[in-house]
Amino acid sequence: MAGGWRRLLEEESEHQWLTLSMFAVFVALGAFAIEATEHFVGDTVVSDDALHQGGLVTHIEYNPDGEGYTALVYAPNEGYHLFTEHAEGLPSEVYSPQGTDMGAQVKFLRTMPNGELLFSVAPNQVMGIQDNLLITYDYSSFEETFTVLDAADQMTDGGTHRLLLTAEGSSTSMRGIANGVPTPAMSMSSGVQWHGLEAHSDGLWVAYGTHTSSSGADGSSPATPESRPVLGWILWNGDDATPVLRNVQMFASGVFHSVAHAGDTLVVGGTVESLIITQSEQVSAIEAPAARVVGDADGTVWFIGALGSTSIATYDSAGFEVHQLSRHVPVDVTDVGMQGDHVHVHGVDENGFPIQWSIDITADGSIESGRGFLNLMFLLFGGVMLFMMASHAGRQLIGRN
Repeated sequence: MAGGWRRLLEEESEHQWLTLSMFAVFVALGAFAIEATEHFVGDTVVSDDALHQGGLVTHIEYNPDGEGYTALVYAPNEGYHLFTEHAEGLPSEVYSPQGTDMGAQVKFLRTMPNGELLFSVAPNQVMGIQDNLLITYDYSSFEETFTVLDAADQMTDGGTHRLLLTAEGSSTSMRGIANGVPTPAMSMSSGVQWHGLEAHSDGLWVAYGTHTSSSGADGSSPATPESRPVLGWILWNGDDATPVLRNVQMFASGVFHSVAHAGDTLVVGGTVESLIITQSEQVSAIEAPAARVVGDADGTVWFIGALGSTSIATYDSAGFEVHQLSRHVPVDVTDVGMQGDHVHVHGVDENGFPIQWSIDITADGSIESGRGFLNLMFLLFGGVMLFMMASHAGRQLIGRN
């Protein structure tokens, strides 16, 4: 037996180097090809449906349980359309230039935890859409006048608490809704113009906004005082008391613009840096500039970059990760939504035409992607070559015995 192995090795040594060299070249080429395809490939520009055609989606809320959505779309030759497209493809008009022409007055669109879609078109009023019913929350009997810019619900054991971001003249503030009646406005905003808010935990809310210093107070030019992004912590437990601004945290630069959930963690998206806010109220700033952030059903937050960006980032329980795109971000974002396995990004392209860019969140690294395909081919061909080498050696050994 030992003599047979010795003769085999002596005879094979003359050409075995060629087989090993070919295998080494195959390994090197495979590694180079896989490295060259380490890009996120699950993105594509998709054709808008008939209701989007030629129109710019300025606000959109997708139904997480189906294919439907509610969108505010601007058509240059017509105006603003607010409509709901249901899962079966049938649209329901809410506002249109040909009917009730109030679409231009829509301040925000936002889906609450119970599935109700909220928006506002008139002072002292919030509109809701739930189960295809249009609901009006009217606060016109309230002695003060305010405009609702955003709203957030907090689900607690004691019920649902709703906090409103309101504009009163040139300033912004917060008002709670207690037994259907607005509370007095938050007494102090520390010079902040608030842009949005979100529930954090029982009785505690976070809001983001912009603080503009008094002329030259922070060292900036008195003619152009610098604006800085801020995060505010607000106390309100659902009673008829005024919400209280507990404290404000100020950051270096940029603008905060959107909020998403990564499990129990809040992510605030910003144009220069974004924030990670834990349940223990720890706030961390990360270098993750984004035009919008959006969360998916698996607890991953997606950072959608500005037009021309070459990467897209994600944050989940495993941490922060940057994915290289196979091409640059093709859209200047107006709004973004999540439905099923797709992130839908709306806005305009580099020429100013309406566009929708969709991201398949399951494609990166899958068999459908270039990297996944090459990984599979590498394993298959490598296994075949090793099997052929082992079979040849086995035949040679058996032939010598």
